Amino acid sequence: MHIESESSFDVVVVGGGIAGCCAAIEAARAGASVCLASASGVFSGSSFYPGTWGLGLVGPRDAVDIDDMVETILHVGRGAADAALVDSFVRGIPEAIAALEAMGVSLKRPANPDEPQYIPCFDHSLRMWRGLERDSMERGFGRALCEGGVVRFDGCELLDITMDNGCVRGALFFDRSAKRFRAVSCGAIVLAGGGVAGLYKRSLSASGNSATVQAIAARCGARLVNLEFMQVMPGLVAPRRNIVFNEKAFRFARAWDASGEPIERDVLEARSEHGPFSCERAGAPLDFAMEACGDEGMEIACDVGDGSPEFVRTFSGWLERECGVSASAPARIAPYAHASNGGIAIDEHGSCGVPGLFAAGECTGGMHGADRIGGLASANALVFGRRAGVAAAKFARGFAGGGANARSETSGFASVDTLASGCGLDVGSCRDSDAEGIAAKSDSRNGCCAGDSRFRSRCGSVSFGVEERAYPASGVALRELRETMSTHCMISRDADGLKAAASAISALQERVGEAACAPVASFGSESEPASELMSASGLAPSSSPCSDAAPIAATMRIRLQLETASATVAAMLARKESCGSHYRSDAAR
Repeated sequence: MHIESESSFDVVVVGGGIAGCCAAIEAARAGASVCLASASGVFSGSSFYPGTWGLGLVGPRDAVDIDDMVETILHVGRGAADAALVDSFVRGIPEAIAALEAMGVSLKRPANPDEPQYIPCFDHSLRMWRGLERDSMERGFGRALCEGGVVRFDGCELLDITMDNGCVRGALFFDRSAKRFRAVSCGAIVLAGGGVAGLYKRSLSASGNSATVQAIAARCGARLVNLEFMQVMPGLVAPRRNIVFNEKAFRFARAWDASGEPIERDVLEARSEHGPFSCERAGAPLDFAMEACGDEGMEIACDVGDGSPEFVRTFSGWLERECGVSASAPARIAPYAHASNGGIAIDEHGSCGVPGLFAAGECTGGMHGADRIGGLASANALVFGRRAGVAAAKFARGFAGGGANARSETSGFASVDTLASGCGLDVGSCRDSDAEGIAAKSDSRNGCCAGDSRFRSRCGSVSFGVEERAYPASGVALRELRETMSTHCMISRDADGLKAAASAISALQERVGEAACAPVASFGSESEPASELMSASGLAPSSSPCSDAAPIAATMRIRLQLETASATVAAMLARKESCGSHYRSDAAR
């Protein structure tokens, strides 16, 4: 079937986390008409994951601290991070934090900032630490999105990008609520769709994290880097599941391996210094022992009291208040796929090297390496989300103006200051159904974008050809993929296991390809209920029956997930040495 674009925007942003929201806000402030699409809705993604006790943000303490922070990131990255990108990144953090506060977002400041517990994971020094609060971010971002007239496509997942003469020209979405495809034409696209943790059966990521934007970017000609460096974190499996375990609590804990033997005190002390696993740290034996405990998890008990550091007390208070779990109660923990250190390669402005295609946040790579300093994921989303939005708007401006040499560079083009707050716009009303009215209201109330008139891309209509074929067991295929990745690609990896994973993924790709000619009516059969497939795909089930578009979209999604997984396994195979978060048990010693 052919799907014609139903609307046109200068910039389409994909992803509702911090990076996506920042990109949409800045693109709108630069005068662009903007659509923000997210499979799980705005204020989603790993940025707003409900199973974590808090979201930290770090940056240099002052100008003198910048060079040391850059050097530390490169050291922790073990040669896998891009030096120029890291330097630009760190220098952009203070400005990004100031812009966040100017937006009305309140940031936590530690009462005891000199406590050693505030030294970020894998770092050697105290940095500027700020805590991000979901409610404050939602209010600040929501107001700014409405002020900019940003149109929201909630519940819409990106499945394809169309290009013309090597340049991005449109996006194809599947609307989960309406059970239909919807296409838009555009001048530029910003990908902010999260990392690859959704490819694993145990994951500390948002349910809508489908790990598809990496494959979509690669299809467009973008480069993927450092995919082998994926963070694995300890998380609770009992008495509650899918909750991040605060590594600082290891210092006040007792734990037992699979045979019931206690973990040595010096290992627990060493493991308290970093959240994600790293094979180069003295606490690594705890992670190996935890992995050996299997799905049942490692038994652990914490002794947290009033004399514990502020960082630990904050975690234990949140755990009891929000999750109903006492930090001192017996629990079990297991390894969870958490966050990606690699992804789509970008430059300092968020350009993917493909005209009109930009990216930001966890789906990108280059600014981190083998290990990532704690708190830099949030900083990455802020800095490159803002820059990608500005660069995408500039690119779309060049295209809208007919410029044959429109480029993604943003030198000399600074983002404007925050619009005045208190415009009285209803955040909940920012939907595509009344987008034009909201944009007009925003323009009249705020003078729009610091003197720039709103421009609209002249890309005209685009059309997507979608095969009316579907694989009726996409949910089963995804579960098999997650089992494969969890078996061979978590903490301990070796050539035999990775080759087995590559072979299994290839077999799944072949199976999906060969069976994709099944009639779409077979979707939702007794063997593969529609609700089960939607749940396995990271999307909430719906009580309404699926239309023919749903199984087609599910087939497109699993193909993309398999491509991302294949690229991830290939990267793990290619790096034969153990390095940071990438551990090869068969590496030469």
